[in-house]
Amino acid sequence: MNAKTKFLNLKQAWVKAGAAERELIDKETETFFASLSEDEKIDVNEAVKEDFKAIHKEIDEIKQVLDIRKKLEPVLPIISVSYLVKNYFHRTPQWFYQRLNGNRVNGKTAQFSPQEVETLNLAIKDITKQLSKTQL
Repeated sequence: MNAKTKFLNLKQAWVKAGAAERELIDKETETFFASLSEDEKIDVNEAVKEDFKAIHKEIDEIKQVLDIRKKLEPVLPIISVSYLVKNYFHRTPQWFYQRLNGNRVNGKTAQFSPQEVETLNLAIKDITKQLSKTQL
């Protein structure tokens, strides 16, 4: 196992571990770092950079989900999500809520694509027009 893989495995083990197990993993990680050659240190440094990029990407995805949720929060209790999803996306409410809540689906964070965000914007505008035309 190369240094990069070993580092990522130790990191993943630490994330999944409880407090007592983390102390053991910390010691193993210290031993691992002490044993690295200069080339291996470069490889591990590259792994850390890649890991930070992945973390930042995940943070951006979470921010997008929270932003959409925040914007829809006052509207969702008023409109029928079933109607919205069925008529504008041809999907199920579960599909919609997976994206709205940023659920993990097949190992990935579910989110609206840019095209789906545009469809959602158009749907809300269309529903707004329909409501504004309605008078008793």
